[in-house]
Amino acid sequence: MFGEGIDLTGERLVGAVIVGVGLPKICLEREIIRQWFDENNRPGFEYGYVYPGMNKVLQAAGRVIRTEHDRGLILLIDSRFAQTRYKRLFPPEWRGATSVKSVAAIAAKAESFWATNKDSHIDKVNN
Repeated sequence: MFGEGIDLTGERLVGAVIVGVGLPKICLEREIIRQWFDENNRPGFEYGYVYPGMNKVLQAAGRVIRTEHDRGLILLIDSRFAQTRYKRLFPPEWRGATSVKSVAAIAAKAESFWATNKDSHIDKVNN
């Protein structure tokens, strides 16, 4: 919902929950892109679907941290985010993301973040 066209700085947007890896729908255009890259010995699925999907994910996450003074939580809800295919596309500062498996663990991580990371700009939690 907040992927584009919103600029909520400071404490106006302190978190985002991103559900899914953002894969675009299968369509003729995407299939042409996939097929062309596959035929040219390149990873067609990545070019046709994964990269555009991750671009949407990164845009949505980028709404939380707009300036060097912003801080917030970004929750990535999808087990596919733990796959190498997606993890290698994370920005460097996301590489130490914490993986949790329950709502209670998310709540504890969020509470810890807001209590102890007053000077940090961002913390990441993925599921």
